Amino acid sequence: MSYNRRMRKTRIGGLVLLTLLLSANAFGWSFALCGDSRNDKDGIFPQILSEVGRSDMEFLLHTGDLELVGGDAAWKTFRKRLDGFRKPLRVVIGNHELRKPGTREGFAKFFGLPGTSYSFTHKNAHIAVVDNAGGALPEDTLAWLKRDLAGHPKGKDGITVLIVAMHIPPRTDGIYPHGTVSGYGEQSGRLLEILKRHKVDAVLCSHEHLHYVEEWGGIRVVVSGGAGSPLVPFQRYGYYRIDIEKGRVRESFRRVRPAGKTR
Repeated sequence: MSYNRRMRKTRIGGLVLLTLLLSANAFGWSFALCGDSRNDKDGIFPQILSEVGRSDMEFLLHTGDLELVGGDAAWKTFRKRLDGFRKPLRVVIGNHELRKPGTREGFAKFFGLPGTSYSFTHKNAHIAVVDNAGGALPEDTLAWLKRDLAGHPKGKDGITVLIVAMHIPPRTDGIYPHGTVSGYGEQSGRLLEILKRHKVDAVLCSHEHLHYVEEWGGIRVVVSGGAGSPLVPFQRYGYYRIDIEKGRVRESFRRVRPAGKTR
């Protein structure tokens, strides 16, 4: 084979590989977001698991309040509810996980986590999970978040999307989360500064038993608190599909009807 012919084949092979990589990024991928599956008397959470399991969504992010109380017995009940669900599950600690006999150390140990604040990278998205289950964003927690985001900036190791997940939403113009400390508004302001500095795309949370989306200082805040817990008036059960495409985050609500009801 001549030199020119070999070079031509090499260039074609390189173009094919580049096209495949660009196509994968262009088509994107997705995951599911839900929260507050405790007290599920209407069979909502099993339906979410079934829908996500049959879909092209790659994992489920549960943003806390798995069961009514914490502790190994409650978490074993939760794990039993996952029977048949074959996709990865990522969990965020919620305030109900801290109800006795639940503890932060017990939660991390049971679910095999390095701590209740931790992070992971999936394809081109880095997700930092923040423990604010106590209704606060103390300085040591915010310091951890700053270090984590600084260690995973956009452009490094293929990361194009940054997401923060936590149970309790931040205090925003439209969200007044219950069960927080008196200085939570100021703590949320410091959180926003960190998110802006590191160009975070979205904050995903639950805690409030509703579904709500807000643009907060250029950061997308998605609240998904309807995986089975009693809802506030005029809300519907369900979860969000989160699409990651071309370096952007897009959410779409998926309604789930109470078991046995069609309307």
